[in-house]
Amino acid sequence: MRSDPTASPTRFRKTLLSRLEAFDGLVRNLTDWSVQAGVPADTLRDVVLILDELFSNIVIHGYHHASDREILVEAEVHSQQVDVTLTDHAPAFNPLLAPEPDTRLPLEERPIGGLGLLFVRRTADRLQYWRVESGTDAATNKIQFTKWYGPTLRPSAPA
Repeated sequence: MRSDPTASPTRFRKTLLSRLEAFDGLVRNLTDWSVQAGVPADTLRDVVLILDELFSNIVIHGYHHASDREILVEAEVHSQQVDVTLTDHAPAFNPLLAPEPDTRLPLEERPIGGLGLLFVRRTADRLQYWRVESGTDAATNKIQFTKWYGPTLRPSAPA
């Protein structure tokens, strides 16, 4: 895991190798940073759960456990929200286009998969994906999620 010398109290940046066991170190570093940045513990909990799902999906499905690939994790705190961006060089995959599982079906009739992304969609306050094509093998996937923790920023319930 490499850290970026441009890290600040409101910005976090780590590059990790695509290994599931790297996640624990990421969580320790992110927790230390979030305390300094003033992120509430319940918000950090949700951020870590979302990040766990997205990180493991990149390692398992994007890189197929190739342990020498890199994943960049960046986080920023501003205006009572945390924005987290993951960047990888795996084949293109837009999780926003993945079909939602039918949770009305009995468990024994449900196909395997999809519940993790459903959790991400429902827990993140905002979720975005984009692919950056560079004309070389260095094209990247970027997924960003936002978790609000300021009551003034939470979307109001529909009337």
